[in-house]
Amino acid sequence: MISDLSRPDLPQRDSLLIIGDDPVLDSANGENLDGRYANWRIARRFTYLSGIAELARHRARAVLVFVDASTRRLNDAVAGLREAGGVETKLILCCAPESEPIARRALSSGADDYLLQPLNGSELDAAIGYGRAPSVNATDASTPPVASMDELDQIGDAVTALDARPTELLEKLARMIRKALQADGASIVIEGAIATAGQPVKTPVLSAPLTGDGRVVGQLSIGPRSASPYTLSDAQKITHYASVVSQLLVAASKQRYWQTLAITDECSGLRNRRYLRRKLDSILSQADAERFHVTLLLFDLDDFKTYNDRFGHDVGDEIIRRTGELFQRHCREQDIVTRYGGDEFAVVFWDPTGPRSAGSKHPTEALAVLQRFTEALQSERFPKLGATGQGTLTISGGLATYPWNGTTIDSLIAHADAALLAAKRAGKNRIFLVGDDGL
Repeated sequence: MISDLSRPDLPQRDSLLIIGDDPVLDSANGENLDGRYANWRIARRFTYLSGIAELARHRARAVLVFVDASTRRLNDAVAGLREAGGVETKLILCCAPESEPIARRALSSGADDYLLQPLNGSELDAAIGYGRAPSVNATDASTPPVASMDELDQIGDAVTALDARPTELLEKLARMIRKALQADGASIVIEGAIATAGQPVKTPVLSAPLTGDGRVVGQLSIGPRSASPYTLSDAQKITHYASVVSQLLVAASKQRYWQTLAITDECSGLRNRRYLRRKLDSILSQADAERFHVTLLLFDLDDFKTYNDRFGHDVGDEIIRRTGELFQRHCREQDIVTRYGGDEFAVVFWDPTGPRSAGSKHPTEALAVLQRFTEALQSERFPKLGATGQGTLTISGGLATYPWNGTTIDSLIAHADAALLAAKRAGKNRIFLVGDDGL
């Protein structure tokens, strides 16, 4: 039965104002709002202005406002309804799942909550504070949804992937969200990167922002699902998952930072000895399986202590940094340049996709790189060395090649180091191959 809020014979505390189309109840027995709230006064107004005017005349316990994509100036309307109804009136928005982002944004203008159609009767009772259901329960928007054991397992699986490549982690998280919400598709967009699980999410049905360092850095979105419409619990769950994903991404970023710091030399900016051993071990395993050669170069700066003693450690640090930058600039993209310690550097020459030119082999390619580097070193200016800052620096080095000179990290390093010492004893400013007289 449609009644009017102006009737004085009914208690005003049990009164409901509906603005726009009647929300649809998800009820097996065909229950509608008049049946569910049979003892309430229910009034209907079809525009926001008429609803605000009605509410100003007759305060209601609750107001249900239907919103959709065609709604204009919703925030202004919600603010007007809040002013007209006062703080005691429950202001609830209801919408189809595809309009959820619109309703969620309007919460900032004064709405208490929003519900997705078809409305769950118990959720509606809780939202408007009806005595049939407690006003604070598991469906209340302030209470985060409880994750199932399966969802906890998925979150734990994502935590174990924190050290994976960023794209791998995003893809794993997108799959986790899609499965948890039984969506046809889920996507994560964060600072230019995107990962999608299932169908592409062209028009998000539910979405939530991802945050990091106090700012919005991306968005979590899900598309429609074939099984059934989304519920308020699903909307709460995606907000909860957005918070979990945000924390995981922040943790992954910090972990990558500390991992990078642990394998980076502070002075030169090059990778350090720890990284060299880890990477070289992986390269040698690949070389053993795929039958290609690997050459290790150890070199240091001749008479480096003299420069440190004469010009100071700041100048010594600059020489180390500039030398590393110069070698990287003349090296090939796949080769690995590291600072081994002190004024000593280690370089790994390898060809994961085979030699660039037919017939080329190790250590010939390494010697070509060395030739370019030593020529550049002779013309490089080091202003802090004064008038003699050009052409004064020289290097000595030793080369060892897998598998001829060694098949393990330690054996290659030992042979390259022995060749380096031989180059030093022979007068410096030269490169020695294992078993050769020097170059």
